[in-house]
Amino acid sequence: MSRLRLLSFLFLLLSIVSIMGCETDIDIIAPKKDVTVIYGLLEPNQTRHYVRINRAFIGKEAASILANEPGITEYKDEELTTFIYEFNPQTNNISRTWQLQSEYITSKEDGNFFSDSNKVYYFDATLDVDKHYRIECTVNVEGEDEKIVSAESSVIGNKASSGGIEEVRLIKPNLIGSSSDPTQADRAEVDFLANGEYRQSQTVTWLKAEGGVAYTCYYRYYYTEVDQNTGARSRDSLLFAIGSKRVNPDQGGEISFAMNPEEFFIRINQSIDDYDFDNSTFDRVASDTLQFFLEIADNTLATYIEVNQPATEILQEQPEYTNITNGIGVFASRLITSTRKKDKEYESGRVFKSGTLEELLYSNQVASEKSYNTSVKGFTRPGRCNDDTKTCR
Repeated sequence: MSRLRLLSFLFLLLSIVSIMGCETDIDIIAPKKDVTVIYGLLEPNQTRHYVRINRAFIGKEAASILANEPGITEYKDEELTTFIYEFNPQTNNISRTWQLQSEYITSKEDGNFFSDSNKVYYFDATLDVDKHYRIECTVNVEGEDEKIVSAESSVIGNKASSGGIEEVRLIKPNLIGSSSDPTQADRAEVDFLANGEYRQSQTVTWLKAEGGVAYTCYYRYYYTEVDQNTGARSRDSLLFAIGSKRVNPDQGGEISFAMNPEEFFIRINQSIDDYDFDNSTFDRVASDTLQFFLEIADNTLATYIEVNQPATEILQEQPEYTNITNGIGVFASRLITSTRKKDKEYESGRVFKSGTLEELLYSNQVASEKSYNTSVKGFTRPGRCNDDTKTCR
């Protein structure tokens, strides 16, 4: 290589390095692009249905800072128009249409995102389990092309012979004397004891709902503390998990879970403070009933929950799942039911058998060396149990 050619090459190389050296700032923030996020669950036993519609965001500040900016995840009224269409899944004929209305809620729990008020959307309707529902969002954000974000869902539930939705009922523990006078009926429906010991298990059985895939069962126990001076009442409760199952949605009938009766007394012993009998300022009144719950998810929601569970393996890449077209999130159906009915006070739960209630209040049914001694919690049940004789009727 001649000397002149070598000098020319070195000059060119130096020029390139100089140009590259001037570009020291690299913009790692991608160009802003609107991403619509939809979370909507259709519940057949509700008449007002809420949908969360938000936008994903990106910026140069930390996400934790941006998340606290009011409205950063919300669309302006002029940017978003949303309709719900009810249609026949066989013919696709539309039978009803609703335009979603917006409102601000203030009940959101504190967290990373701005929580003073949050925009939600809703529509009022009695849903039909024979129909499907489609959400369509027209998004028109400045600087971007107009887009349609959509999703479809069926509705969980059994069609009642008289129309509407058939109630998903608890079969076991069964309701005793439901057609009798409540003051005369023998309400002994929950028995956690057998032969002076805690039962090993007790079966809880519900009717299935058409379209239901994932079932989660639990129960809640309530008690009330009453101030001895003012009469002020403070209600509290404990929640007990029973179990979850995934089933074939095409098979009707019943679904059963096995609950652990001993766990009830363990949790009472561990979770409720001992009662100060010598310096009492309040009465602790025990409920004699349990409220059972059942949560049902359709296949879309069940799959979304499973996919988004925390990874249990190191370096496992989380798969993505959504049924939203041109967006992310989930639009599905669920049903939550319980044994507590506002209009059926007599059927508001399942009642403890006398021996079970006596063990809770007085710890007099199970041998002391095996008992969890819940008598130290100071429970009373006026009207049913006699604290002097330590018996319940």
